[in-house]
Amino acid sequence: MGMSMAQGAFLYPPEGLSNEFSVLSDFLESLDDGSFFGQPTTVTPSLMSSPGYTNPVSLGVDNPYIANPPGLPPPITPATPEKPSEEPAPVVLPAATKTERFFLTAADQASGSRNERLNMVIRSKYEAGLLKPYNYVKGYARLSRWMDRNVSLESKQKILQPLSVLRPKFRAIAQSESLTDIDLVFIEEAFERLLLDYDRANREFAELVGVDGYMLRDGRLCIYELMAEDSAVNYWEKYGNVAFDSNQKAVLTTCVLRYKPLLPSSGSSTPARGKSQQSALNEEGFISCCFSFTIRRDPYGIPTLIVGNFIKC
Repeated sequence: MGMSMAQGAFLYPPEGLSNEFSVLSDFLESLDDGSFFGQPTTVTPSLMSSPGYTNPVSLGVDNPYIANPPGLPPPITPATPEKPSEEPAPVVLPAATKTERFFLTAADQASGSRNERLNMVIRSKYEAGLLKPYNYVKGYARLSRWMDRNVSLESKQKILQPLSVLRPKFRAIAQSESLTDIDLVFIEEAFERLLLDYDRANREFAELVGVDGYMLRDGRLCIYELMAEDSAVNYWEKYGNVAFDSNQKAVLTTCVLRYKPLLPSSGSSTPARGKSQQSALNEEGFISCCFSFTIRRDPYGIPTLIVGNFIKC
């Protein structure tokens, strides 16, 4: 009875049941070999793909949402030549002026001995126009003005006599040695260094004549302006006799100096000893001295420095 109930539970006849199992088995097998997901063999490829275009037209639209048609190569974009990397243009600085070159030479000196470096600095300073040789014309003009204002005509003629010999000798040496301005500049440089050695003596002489020490620097006062008229004439005559005589080492003589004189800038005169009472009121007095001077010369034989020694009598 129970057996008949089990058999009665089937809704389909046995033939249909076996047929159903065979259909399921075929379906499962088709899943295993992957043919279910592939294209059917009966469908032609032309139905699944778009027809190719023999003359594709580029729309020239750069749209990332529009893909190239399948089966076509991507459009060829012409290569843009890469621009060569441009080097930055060099900064063009203005050429250094002569004055700037002098400061550079003085600040950053080249190697060499002390004298070589000093010569380079002096030459650079001369080329910059900051250093010029001593103007002897101005010196003669100053002497001429002093003689016109301060000495008699007779004394002036006595002073002009040695000067008439000295000036041609100066010109002869300059022409024979072919001296240039830079040569004269080096002579002045040597002269300035010599002055440093006698700075202490200048202070003592300033106390002797009663003037400020700075008045004896930078050509503010000349020695003949501090002498009485007769002593100034004697000085120029003796100087003219030995100026170009290298055998003469020193000259011994006497002189009278003015004590606390009125300076030349104030228009004072250089009185002779025992002159008028008006002159005596202008001067505080005179100092009698033993006087010697030595001439220092440059390598060309030109007198550059007169070293004087004064001893109060």
